[in-house]
Amino acid sequence: MGLPTLRPEIVFHGSHLFRSRCVKDGYTIDQVLEQIQSALSDVSQVDFSTSSSVLRNPIKRMDHNGSLVTDEAVFECTSRYPFADLFSVIPTGDGKRGPKHTKGPLEE
Repeated sequence: MGLPTLRPEIVFHGSHLFRSRCVKDGYTIDQVLEQIQSALSDVSQVDFSTSSSVLRNPIKRMDHNGSLVTDEAVFECTSRYPFADLFSVIPTGDGKRGPKHTKGPLEE
């Protein structure tokens, strides 16, 4: 795609992920680590359909509530900053998030 090669490491800061998954969604640290491990699986694939840098495990995983989830790792990385910063992980299908918020007329 003409982009520079990423550095061979993943940087994880964790503050956004902790606030989103542990504080807001009620996951434990161990459950978030399980989501990260699944999202970074050898079978995971890059999702080229989004503007974000997303790596998705195509194999659904049974979570602690018995839901089949698809784990996605979201990275912060740009062509000027070729580091893979793990920004968040999303267990799609867990039932904890509603539809994405769309901007109203006063927010545009």
